Amino acid sequence: MIAETERSITRGLRTFYVFRLLATSYLYGAIFMMFQASRGLTFFEQLALGGVFSAVVVVVEVPTGVFADRVGRRRSMLAGALAMVVSCLVAVNAQGFAMFAIAEALAAISIALCSGADSAYLYDFLRAHDRAHEYGQREAAASAAHLLGSALAFAGGGVLARVDLTLPYYVTAVVAAATAVVACFLDDDRAHATPRRSLRTWGGQVTSALADVGKSPRLLWLIGYSAVVFVLLRATIYLYQPYLDERGLGTVGKGVLFAGVYVVAAVAAYRTHVLRRRVGEEVLLWALLAALAISFIGLSGAGNGPWMLSLLVVQAIANGIYSPLTKPLLNREIVDSQRRAAILSVESMVRRAAMGVFALLAGLYGHADVMLLCGVVGLAGLVVLALARVREPAEDPVAVSIPSDTSGGT
Repeated sequence: MIAETERSITRGLRTFYVFRLLATSYLYGAIFMMFQASRGLTFFEQLALGGVFSAVVVVVEVPTGVFADRVGRRRSMLAGALAMVVSCLVAVNAQGFAMFAIAEALAAISIALCSGADSAYLYDFLRAHDRAHEYGQREAAASAAHLLGSALAFAGGGVLARVDLTLPYYVTAVVAAATAVVACFLDDDRAHATPRRSLRTWGGQVTSALADVGKSPRLLWLIGYSAVVFVLLRATIYLYQPYLDERGLGTVGKGVLFAGVYVVAAVAAYRTHVLRRRVGEEVLLWALLAALAISFIGLSGAGNGPWMLSLLVVQAIANGIYSPLTKPLLNREIVDSQRRAAILSVESMVRRAAMGVFALLAGLYGHADVMLLCGVVGLAGLVVLALARVREPAEDPVAVSIPSDTSGGT
């Protein structure tokens, strides 16, 4: 019986890792700015689409988190994968800002349906088997899978774009469909979902999730921290492409460079649970943000050479550490697991809102010296967060119970 249970847990974790590997493997990620420009969009319009994406996420993030809590996280993740299929097909046929905005809105809904739901699913899956103490380690492995999927997608997308700029979108739609199939093989978590009731009750759960966040100063601080770091990391998706264009990289070159960056991020994510134990979470929090801010300032004056590559590696490491560092901290502060996905969605809503504001500002600023703007934002965020610092609890129940095994996953 014990052996059978272990096999079931192992199988469940591996299926979840495959889902995370595929869920955000967007092959168009390395070339979407080029694709949009080929359809006549200006740099401001492209950044405005980032604002549209963030605005939609802000509107639907918490309701989709409640949806996941009520009907099951697996169903929410399945719906998110299917929404991405439709988003890609709309983008391929888009000829102007309005159609691209619809594609971005669908992509935002896809992200919102998966965001929070996947982490809540993993946490409660482990908790159901008395393994909640392994969450940090398993989240690190899942984040590594996600980043490795992105690396493969970027490399493949860069190659496909040389043939036709629409191919990365079509293949992403196929990958998203495969993700939906994988979601069907995850353990059904409807038994842990809250009963479906009236829309008024749904609204009450949204209010309760917001109230839970407001009552926890530490949770509020962590959400603020997450928002600042997320803005800087998300900005690279928009800024790297014109930045590398100015340095003469073609579609294949950008795809390979993006892939390399995400491989480094995957390795960093896989080892984050070890860094948490050896270095300490508070040290990692401050070092991560400081390194990002300084690296952006360095990139603003870097040419095309080793210095630029080393700074991109620094940002890749920060990207890898971010999620497996912050998600255990956020989950630790959530008391009511029935509202876990909704509360995690509040965090996602805040950081997406921050990104929406930044995207519009960066679009008005223009891509010249925008790296320096990111560095200034990072330093300002560092100062504000230091002034508003809320210290961690005296005892870290997750960190102290992380097993000594450093394999990172099953």
